Amino acid sequence: MDNTIKSGNDVIEDFFAEILNVPNADEKTVQKLVELYGSGKFTERNIANAMDELTQAELKKIEKEDE
Repeated sequence: MDNTIKSGNDVIEDFFAEILNVPNADEKTVQKLVELYGSGKFTERNIANAMDELTQAELKKIEKEDE
């Protein structure tokens, strides 16, 4: 085991590098979070807006399937 202490930034970078490997995680959600973080736009408001957009897109998709 490595006994070095990582900085907060290193921990976050590791998290976003590994989040794509989380089993059963919604791929679109993960991609959007990674995109926001990578573009420096990882704020509470941007995350909420992005999740709302994904939800609305999914609802529209379901509505079209029901027609």
